[in-house]
Amino acid sequence: MLVIALLLPVGLFAADKRNIPLELFLIIDGSAAFKNAKDTAVRWLNDRMVDGILQEGDSLTIWRAAETAEVIFSETLNGPGDKARIKRVLQSLKLQEGGANFAGPIRDATARAARIRNSRSMVYTLLVSASVTGGSPSLGGDAVGLLRFTRVEEFSGWRAMVIGLGLTPVVQQAATAYMQGNR
Repeated sequence: MLVIALLLPVGLFAADKRNIPLELFLIIDGSAAFKNAKDTAVRWLNDRMVDGILQEGDSLTIWRAAETAEVIFSETLNGPGDKARIKRVLQSLKLQEGGANFAGPIRDATARAARIRNSRSMVYTLLVSASVTGGSPSLGGDAVGLLRFTRVEEFSGWRAMVIGLGLTPVVQQAATAYMQGNR
């Protein structure tokens, strides 16, 4: 009995292992406005996202949002060396003068999420930006609706926004089902 009692807590504190692959879209501010917050934000991303959430079999796409946006990393994680490479990519992020183009990467992530939506993967989109103005990242035009379902976490000089891409149909279906059930 004593042996069983001593082994029981081991099972209780064992780490949960996710068995559904994650498709992580990371859009990071590549403008000069991000200069003072970059190191702190990259440390947070490495701790929370790279070491905390990503696991083998997950896919990661990183966009640098500067005057012109570009994909700076896009791979599926196959081993422990991949996390070290991701950290190097984030630490070596080059900032450019001018504003950050978030609309292009958000539209691209939305299109990619739509293709993945019916697969066996979870989609997670994170936008990291400087918060010098105190408002949301400027998108302009029809892209504003893409930030409709977001959760913002504010830090000193920067913010992390989890964006629920492609959720409008799901929310509308849930609202319709709820309203029909309350008649």
